[in-house]
Amino acid sequence: MSETKELPIPPPDTSLRAWLTVVGAFTGVFASFGYVNVIGLFQQYYAEKQLSSYTESTIAWITSLQIFIMIFSGSFVGRVYDMIGPRLLLLLGSVLLVTGIMTTSVCKEYYQFILAQGICTGIGMALMFNPCMSAVAGWFIKNRALSVGVAASGSSFGGVILPIVFYNIERRSSFGWAVRAIGFIMALMCIVSVTTVSSRIPQKGFKRIILSEIFIDPFRDKAFSVFVSGMFLVYLGVLTPLAFIPSQALSHGFSDRMSLYLISITSAASSVGRVLGGFLADRLGKVVVFCFFCALSGIFTIALWIPATGHVPIILYALCYGFTSGTAVSLWAGLVPEFCEIPQIGTYLGATCGVISFAALTSTPIAGAMVKQQHGSYWSTALFAGLTMLTGSGIIFIDYLRKELSKLPLRESTSRIELAELE
Repeated sequence: MSETKELPIPPPDTSLRAWLTVVGAFTGVFASFGYVNVIGLFQQYYAEKQLSSYTESTIAWITSLQIFIMIFSGSFVGRVYDMIGPRLLLLLGSVLLVTGIMTTSVCKEYYQFILAQGICTGIGMALMFNPCMSAVAGWFIKNRALSVGVAASGSSFGGVILPIVFYNIERRSSFGWAVRAIGFIMALMCIVSVTTVSSRIPQKGFKRIILSEIFIDPFRDKAFSVFVSGMFLVYLGVLTPLAFIPSQALSHGFSDRMSLYLISITSAASSVGRVLGGFLADRLGKVVVFCFFCALSGIFTIALWIPATGHVPIILYALCYGFTSGTAVSLWAGLVPEFCEIPQIGTYLGATCGVISFAALTSTPIAGAMVKQQHGSYWSTALFAGLTMLTGSGIIFIDYLRKELSKLPLRESTSRIELAELE
């Protein structure tokens, strides 16, 4: 079916193509951001096996580079999406993603992991994630946050399934076959995504990409700029527990198997948070729900992760953090359309990605350096993650209150003018 039909106002919330796009976006996010959810798996495994001679901070650059490229590339992918739609981007992303994963399975040296997992896979993930989320946002208005939450929960399901697949196959065979099994799963998810995701927005066709339209023009809106600055701080903290919960658990007596399964526990709780957060956001307000869950993530990190030493406290934190961070990670994409017209969703989503990608690039290496400085203790890492999430959510919420309160005098003055006219 053609993707260039006229855009109805508002977009249909219940059509078959709309919900097929949600299904395809779910599998596309499973294959892209789902791989992000298992960064702790690779961080722990590399530190014990292939890259045991490197520090945790150095190893963290592999996955942080992967996430940086995935998010930063969204700046350009979003613009191209506005021009040509999702299909070609998803096809190219599928090829690069699966190629990067399969190549990772034969890597031995640090630079090889950087090239395969950090760069190739990162680009493929960008070409999958951004079109999926942009397409879903363009199909919905009334249920936008819910549909985005359902699509984003694909990453949580990836986080549940992939560690279990990796651990069981690695034990029975090898690292190479464990990673290749993940690659086959991703290939299947990519096929579903390519065949079901479509755009309701008429495409503009190819034209020259002007960098100022991506990195300057969206930020002329003060409210959008404040939102993005808050998101930068949120992402500076939100990825840190995902990367270091398994290694912190190992340091407190967890087995290899149980420490990896903590990723699955966190992701399972996250899937509930993503869907519930989207449901509540459509009814209580996207910004309010987003900030509430972000703040809870920061509070849980400081109050539960810092003192956690035994099995029960660490598992409890994994559950609580997974639930609240699920909304923090997924709902922001549903907030972006609040600052732009529907045909600009890809560009504004890309502009947001361009900024928060630098938080993703530096967060886990900073946290890894803190662990080394504290001689294996994780309290400073947990404090850093918690405070940045609290500060970021506070900035976004205060700006939201300022915007809402600024409307009151305007309404009052308007009423006075109307009263004067009647007199």
